[in-house]
Amino acid sequence: MDLIIKAIEAKLQSAGLNWIKLQSLQLRIKDRSLTAEVLLDGEPLPLAVEARYEIVGDKIKIASLNTSKKWLTEAANLALLKTDGAFPLPGGIGGKLLKFFL
Repeated sequence: MDLIIKAIEAKLQSAGLNWIKLQSLQLRIKDRSLTAEVLLDGEPLPLAVEARYEIVGDKIKIASLNTSKKWLTEAANLALLKTDGAFPLPGGIGGKLLKFFL
């Protein structure tokens, strides 16, 4: 799991989102869900995040997303509407491995 957290942190850094720190992540592959704790710069306490996902072709689609802050849940869900909640998996072996493990 540490490898997945490090990969997500690297992706956040490369996207200019270094103000988001992933503190914990629990994947439940059987029911395609995850829970995470995320610390945002300027926030005194981490946020809880719960999501359900599905793999559709070469994309991961967020089926539902909830956080411990209602306003953030609403904002995230509005943002997901713009992308239909679907994001491409990385190409190459990394994407294939990710698809296999999710």
